[in-house]
Amino acid sequence: MKFPALINIFLLTIILVACDSGHNAQASNTQGSKRSQHKVKKNRVKKVVSPVIDYDSISGSLPQGFVYVKNVIPDVIEDLRYNTTSNFMGERADGYQANRAILTTEAAQALKGAANQLRDMGYVIKIYDAYRPQSAVNHFLRWSKNNDERNKAYYYPTLSKRRLFGRYISRKSGHTRGSTIDMTICYASTGEEVDMGGHFDFLGQASHTAFVGRYSLGEVTTAHRQNRLILKGVMTRHGFKAISNEWWHFTLKREPHPTTYYNFPVK
Repeated sequence: MKFPALINIFLLTIILVACDSGHNAQASNTQGSKRSQHKVKKNRVKKVVSPVIDYDSISGSLPQGFVYVKNVIPDVIEDLRYNTTSNFMGERADGYQANRAILTTEAAQALKGAANQLRDMGYVIKIYDAYRPQSAVNHFLRWSKNNDERNKAYYYPTLSKRRLFGRYISRKSGHTRGSTIDMTICYASTGEEVDMGGHFDFLGQASHTAFVGRYSLGEVTTAHRQNRLILKGVMTRHGFKAISNEWWHFTLKREPHPTTYYNFPVK
């Protein structure tokens, strides 16, 4: 074989080896990219656990982003039932140390708009519950497992205690996120509650906003339902959403902490 032919064969071999190396590198990069994409996909579907933020060790001021409602709406009437024995348990709930309604700043400002409109209509707001510590919700859960039914006839006559959870009481409450409120309206001239045909925390069909009819403790009339709808109409107009089975319950639609639950005391 002639010398020039040997040189050509040698050069061809080098070219083929280089091409094969480039192909292997590209394949390796492609596999690495696929593995990387797979990791990204795994990260995207990773389960997010809603945290409970515990501020029990903090004394004095509220956590940043929370306010006392009274400082925003001076004429609000506060009647926090879980700070008393006038509730479905018949005892004061853990975490309540004072009759002071607390909300996120955003929820309080939206409520102020509702309060202004209601004031023009001759009403003032009365609050039964606002921010609720996680410790209180845990107390509810413990209570559901004991034999104490002292307030059954007045608050949950047709339901067993264990059936209250999931239907009317949650293991993680929207109240604990700080932008949910339980409330009614009172006549500004007298402070007397507007008759809604049923009381706060009655756990049954008679508390559904649209209900009309007789129940174990009395009757809900069309006039009572109209009063409930007045409250609902104003609250939804100012950025809150209602639920169908509790006429007193409203949550800010654009709440600032939709997945975070808090546990600092009401004091």
